[in-house]
Amino acid sequence: MVQLIDILVIALLVAVILQFWLLRKQSEAALAYAQDYCERNGLQFVSVSRKQTRIKLFKRNLIEWHSQFAFEFSGNGEDLCQGQLTLIDQRLINVNAEAYRIN
Repeated sequence: MVQLIDILVIALLVAVILQFWLLRKQSEAALAYAQDYCERNGLQFVSVSRKQTRIKLFKRNLIEWHSQFAFEFSGNGEDLCQGQLTLIDQRLINVNAEAYRIN
């Protein structure tokens, strides 16, 4: 006979795995967006990292992950500049990049 605690533990475990999987998928989307941005603008892509993630309930969907990612790039191969990506789930909402020097 399955106890209520067993069901709750399994549900919690499934929720943690689901959250990890969705955040990993969002990180991969952010990497693709940052690389695409750099390629379209003739920049050298360096790295991307997550800055912040918030969970919003009942906005557009039942649960949404609002995340900000910082990415680094170079316009001339010597200087390092930073930009910011804003994603809701896997949709790109905004890209901000600081001014950069080009050759």
